[in-house]
Amino acid sequence: MSVTLGQPPAAYAPDRPRSSSTREALLDAAEQLLVEHGVAGTSTRAIIKAAGANLGAVNYHFGTKEDLVLEVFARRLRPLNQDRISRLNALEAEAQEQPVPLEKLVEAIVRPSVEARETQPGTTMALFRLICRGFQDPNPQLKAFLNKECAEFATRIDSALLRALPWLPPQELVWRERFLFGALNHGLDSWVHFDNLPHPNPEMQPMRPDREGFIHRMVSFIAAGLSAPIA
Repeated sequence: MSVTLGQPPAAYAPDRPRSSSTREALLDAAEQLLVEHGVAGTSTRAIIKAAGANLGAVNYHFGTKEDLVLEVFARRLRPLNQDRISRLNALEAEAQEQPVPLEKLVEAIVRPSVEARETQPGTTMALFRLICRGFQDPNPQLKAFLNKECAEFATRIDSALLRALPWLPPQELVWRERFLFGALNHGLDSWVHFDNLPHPNPEMQPMRPDREGFIHRMVSFIAAGLSAPIA
C-alpha cells in the first residue's frame, strides 16, 4: 500500500495495527538513517538491521518503505506545526482586527521548536536536521508531502508577518524567513550542545541560558533581523 499525498500516512489510519516497541524502533532507526543518508541512501534492510527487526516488519507496520519514510517526517512535523498554528490562532484572536506584534509572531515560531524536545518524547536535534534534510532531498514524493504538511502554517505566518511589517516586500520576506530558520536551527544546536562547543576567545566565554533565556534571546535577534531596513 502506498501513501496518497494529502492523506494521513498509513500508520495513522485507525484500522492499521499499532504496536509495539518494534514499530517505534523502526521509526527511530529510519529517522536516524534518513538524517545521515537521505531517502535514496537509506535501504529497507539498513532500517531493519538498525531496529533489530525481522524482514517483514516494515511491510507489517507500514506497508512500504515509502510509507515508513513519510510517517517518520509526519510524527515529528505535525505536532510542531499544530502547536504553531494553535499559538497563531490565539494571537490573532487576541489582536482581533489589528496586526499581531512582530515579537509575538516570532515567539510562535521559536517556542514550539524549543519545547518540542519536552512535549515529544525522544525528540532531539535530529528533528531539525531531519526537516532540513527532507526539504533538501530530491525525492519528489517527499517534497510534495512536506510542502503539503507545512502549507497551512506557511501561508498563515506569511500573511501575519506581512501585516506586522507592511512596508516589507513579500519577496524580501522570503529571504528573511530563510535566515530566520537558519538562525533558529543553528541556535538550537548550539544551545543543546553548549558544553561541547568551545568558544575560541577565552575572554568572552558565554553562559548557557535556561530555556526561557534562550527563547528570549532568539526572539529578540530574529525580530530585529525581520524588521531591519532594506539595504
